Amino acid sequence: MRQQIQKFGRALSGMVMPNIGAFIAWGFVTALFIPSGWWPNTQMARLVDPMLTYLLPLLIAYTAGRNVAGERGGVIGAIAAMGVIVGSDIPMFIGAMVMGPLGGYTIRWFDKLTQGRIKAGFEMLVSNFSIGILGMLLAILGYWVIGGAVTGLTLLVSNGVEVVIRHGLLPLVSLLVEPSKVLFLNNALNHGIFSPIGIEQARETGQSIMFLLETNPGPGLGVLLACWFFGRGNMRQSAPGAVIIQFCGGIHEIYFPYILARPALILAPVAGSAAGLLFFSLAGAGLVAPASPGSIISVLAMAPKGQTLVVLAGVLISTAVSLLMAAPFVRRAATAEDMPTGAIPATQGGAPAVKAAQYFPAHIRKVVFACDAGMGSSALGATRFRKRLSDAGIGMVVGNCAADGIPADADVVVCQSVLAGRIAGAGHGAALVVIDNFLADPALDALFARLAQQDGADAIPRAGGLPAGTADAQPSDAGLRRVGDAPDRMAAPQPDDAAGRSSGEVLRPGNIRTGLPSEPKEAAIRRAGELLAAGGYVEPGYADAMLRREESATTYMGMGIAIPHGTSDAKKCVLHSGIVVLQYPGGVAFGNEKAYLVVGIAGVGDAHLDILARLGEVFGDEELLRRLTTEGDPQVIYEALK
Repeated sequence: MRQQIQKFGRALSGMVMPNIGAFIAWGFVTALFIPSGWWPNTQMARLVDPMLTYLLPLLIAYTAGRNVAGERGGVIGAIAAMGVIVGSDIPMFIGAMVMGPLGGYTIRWFDKLTQGRIKAGFEMLVSNFSIGILGMLLAILGYWVIGGAVTGLTLLVSNGVEVVIRHGLLPLVSLLVEPSKVLFLNNALNHGIFSPIGIEQARETGQSIMFLLETNPGPGLGVLLACWFFGRGNMRQSAPGAVIIQFCGGIHEIYFPYILARPALILAPVAGSAAGLLFFSLAGAGLVAPASPGSIISVLAMAPKGQTLVVLAGVLISTAVSLLMAAPFVRRAATAEDMPTGAIPATQGGAPAVKAAQYFPAHIRKVVFACDAGMGSSALGATRFRKRLSDAGIGMVVGNCAADGIPADADVVVCQSVLAGRIAGAGHGAALVVIDNFLADPALDALFARLAQQDGADAIPRAGGLPAGTADAQPSDAGLRRVGDAPDRMAAPQPDDAAGRSSGEVLRPGNIRTGLPSEPKEAAIRRAGELLAAGGYVEPGYADAMLRREESATTYMGMGIAIPHGTSDAKKCVLHSGIVVLQYPGGVAFGNEKAYLVVGIAGVGDAHLDILARLGEVFGDEELLRRLTTEGDPQVIYEALK
C-alpha cells in the first residue's frame, strides 16, 4: 500500500516539479506588481491572471501527458486541459492533473491500436488528425463534465477549510500534512490541494495561509537540529549538511529518512507545524503566492509587504517546537547503527552531500545509475551491478541515464555524492543510493542485499525473470536493460578511412596505449581526449570538456579504473562513439586512489554501451583485470575487450 501511495505521489510530483520555474516566475510577478505588492504596477499586474489561468495549468497538463506518451501525449494533454480551463472560473491545477494523463493514455491507446495498420503515405495524416480529433473530444469532456466535477470538489474542500479556520482548528491539519509528506506526497498536497485553494483566497484578500501549510521549513529544520545537537555517529555527522539543503535549498525530502528511521519522530514535525499554524492564524499571516521550493528564501520572498518578520517568527516557532519534541527521541537512539539502510545526508569536504544508501521502498522494480552525462560511469556501474544480480539469479530492471533525465518510474537512483543534491532537488521521489565509486562501494552491497532479500520474499523467477508487473516495461527507456538480457554485440570492425580514422568501430588496437609512465591525472585525461580526437571520434575541444567533468566529480570507478568522459553539453563535440585505453603500470593518482587503466569515452546515443557492458564483464574478473594493468601487447587487451 505504501509503495502505491509513493508511486502516486511520484507521478503527481512528475507533473509539477519540471514547471516549478514557471510557478516561481508567477509568484514573483504577483508579489511585486499587484496593488498590495512591493512595487505596484497596473500594467505588469496584467500578467498575473493569464499566467495563473492558462500558462501554469497548460504546462502541468503538457508535462503530465508527455510523461505518459512522449511529445504526442504532451500536445493532446494540453488540448484536453483547455476544456477544464475554459469551463471553470477557478484555476484548474487539479483539472490539468486529470486531463494531462488522460490525454496521454488516450493517444497511447490509439497508437497501440493502429500500430502496423496504417497504409504507407498516410502516417502523418493519421498522426495529426488523431491528436486533433481525440484532443477535441477530451476538451469537450473536460468542459462539460470534468471541469464541473473538479470545481465542485475544490469548492467543497475550500468551504471545509474555511470552517476549520473559522473554528480555530487549522493546526489539526498538521496531523494529515506531515505524515503525508514523509510518504513523498508533499508536492501533491501543496500544488494539488493547498495552492488552488490559496490562490482563490489570495484573489480576495491578497494573501492566504494555505501557502504555509506544507512549505513551512520549520518543522523539518527542528528534526534535523535535534539530530545535530543530540544524535550520535552518522546521524550527527550528516545533519549539518542536511540543514543547509533543507532550510536554504527547500528540499524537504532530505529529512524524511531520519523520521523513517525512527517513526516516533513524526510527532515532532506534527507538533512544530501545528504550533506554526496556530501562530500564523492568530497573527493573520499568509503568503501572496505559493512558495516553491519550501526554502526560507522562497517563503520570505512571497511574504506580503510588511509581514516578513511575522512569517519568519512563525517559522522559528515551528522550528523550536519541533526541536524540543524531537530531542528526547533522538537522545534515545542507542547507536548510529540504529539507522536503517537509508539516505543519510552528510558533509564531505565541507560541501553538503548525501552519504550511504537511502531508505528503500517496500518493493523495488527499477534501479537506475546516474552520472552527469549518462554515458560513462553510470553505464559501467549499471553493467557491473546488472551482472552481479544476474550471477545471483536476481531479476531486476537496471539501467543508466543522465542526472537530468531520471525516468519517472525509477524506484532507486544510484549516484555519486556530488550529484545527490541535484537529483534529490529534482523531486523524482525515488530512493537515493549515494556512493563513492560505481564498482565497489558498501552502499551497493547494501542495495544488493536488499534486492536479494526481496527476490527471496517475492519468488522472482530465475534466469533473468522480472518482478511481477514489469513485463510491460517501455522499451523507450534509454540505457535500460533487464538482467539476463544478452548484451548487443558490437558491429563488426570496419576499415579505417584514408586518414587512419575510425569509420565505425568503437575500439581499435590503435586506440590502446600500454606501459605509459605515471603522470598527473589532468595530463592523462587530456592524453585520452587527444587520442579520441586523433581517431576521429571527437572534435579537439572534447578534451577540455573531459577535464571540466573531472572537476565536478571524479571519474575514478574503483578497482584501479578511471573512465574520464565529457560533460553532457559536450555531446555536440562527439562525431562517432569511441573508446581509448591508456595503461599506467605505475598508476595515476585520482585523489587518494590510483588508476592503472584510464578508459576515455565519447558516446553518440547508446552505441558505446555495448563496449561498457564488455568492460563490466572483464572488470568482474579480478585476475584478468590485474593482467590487463601490466600486459604490454595492445592486441591482447583489444582481444579481451572487443
